[in-house]
Amino acid sequence: MAAVPPPLPQRDWAQRNRLWFLPLLVVLGLGLIVGLVLGVFSTVRNQMTSHPAYVEALARARKDPKVIAELGQPMEPGLLVMGSVQQDSDGGHAFLSIPLIGPKAEAKLSVMAFDYGEGDGWEYTTMALQLADGREISLLTTPPSLPDDSEDSEESRAPGCDRPKDDGLEA
Repeated sequence: MAAVPPPLPQRDWAQRNRLWFLPLLVVLGLGLIVGLVLGVFSTVRNQMTSHPAYVEALARARKDPKVIAELGQPMEPGLLVMGSVQQDSDGGHAFLSIPLIGPKAEAKLSVMAFDYGEGDGWEYTTMALQLADGREISLLTTPPSLPDDSEDSEESRAPGCDRPKDDGLEA
């Protein structure tokens, strides 16, 4: 009687489908990495765009007649907001660079703000729109001084600041 050869070993699912399984693993791995990067980017961008300094700067830019004349309407913020924001119980800071895009031109809105944790809100030291030709439009407004308040005159204000140089607080 003739000897029967032993049966061939059975291949598992991955071995039978390896021509499309390996590329699928590579695509899924790359998709996971891209998804993580986009998730982190989205979280950081949402944190910056919901910050009070961002909201205030954008509102001032959209209302300023000089900015409207240069960029036109409608004016929209660009996708890539750069900078840093931090806030805790002791105060915080915001350093932002916001691209603005209008029908006439594009510009960059720079914001520097501090919160000293005293309940006074944010103090804006810089809020300026830099145009492509190098000109700058300041969006800071200084409140008018009271007639009886000689300490809060224009001379006592720090340049480009909404708060007086000496606000009467002891260091």
